[in-house]
Amino acid sequence: MGAELLEDPEIAALADRCSDAAAIDLRRLLTDADDDELRLTTNAQPALLFVGVALARLLADQGVRPAAAAGHSVGEYTALCVAGALTPEDAVRLVVERGRAMAAAAPPGTTSMAAVIGLAPEAVETALVDETDVWPANYNTPSQTVVGGTIAGLERAGPRLRDAGARRVLPLNVAAAFHTPLMEPAGASLRGALDAADWREPGIPVVANYTAEPYRDAVGIPEVLERQLSGTVRWADCVRRLRELGCDRFVEVGPKRALTGMMRELAPDAVAEAVSGPQAARALQPT
Repeated sequence: MGAELLEDPEIAALADRCSDAAAIDLRRLLTDADDDELRLTTNAQPALLFVGVALARLLADQGVRPAAAAGHSVGEYTALCVAGALTPEDAVRLVVERGRAMAAAAPPGTTSMAAVIGLAPEAVETALVDETDVWPANYNTPSQTVVGGTIAGLERAGPRLRDAGARRVLPLNVAAAFHTPLMEPAGASLRGALDAADWREPGIPVVANYTAEPYRDAVGIPEVLERQLSGTVRWADCVRRLRELGCDRFVEVGPKRALTGMMRELAPDAVAEAVSGPQAARALQPT
């Protein structure tokens, strides 16, 4: 997903330093890994984080620097890294640990997630009120909520959600039920690595998924990131908070444009752009 990025000598050197820090081969993941390999959360998380950090560096070279930041799920580590709260090497090392903890918490094939389209978050919650094995995981937009849980629970929840008015309930190609109570053991497992990291106060506001508020200082970051693993991603509230901070131009850095598409519903009057490769990064101009 990031082969073109490695053509830049500085980015390639950074990939090597991050690989050494995390004991993984980022170059291979970015150039040779197939879809099945990248679907594994232990591989997807460091690859996604590094692509985001590398693209943000290329944007900074163009004079495009964020006034505030947020990231969806593992993207929050990218946002914190771009804000100077930790080094890229530490960020990659942490998300490798995060991926391992999440994989251990939910054996393959036992849990998953689904996107609920066309149903308000409150209606999703009502439809799941008696369901003990499925929970809202991502409040993405007023009409899109992602739920996660056991495979059996999701099979039961699908008809209930459609009966409640959902236009579609789409299974997602993910490895586990992230951001649900099933991930609480992963958060506890990761906490030691989070506490040991060299955190610094973010140089710009970074809005957290778990609280939908900016981090106040470096001390509280590990606790919020631990809770983020099993807590709902409040993405719609995060964007609303960024708007309150004065943001009117949003740039998504990563291999796809999933968040940019949501902005039509979350902030239709804002400018939203996606940067997925070096060419797009070098073409983007400062405001």
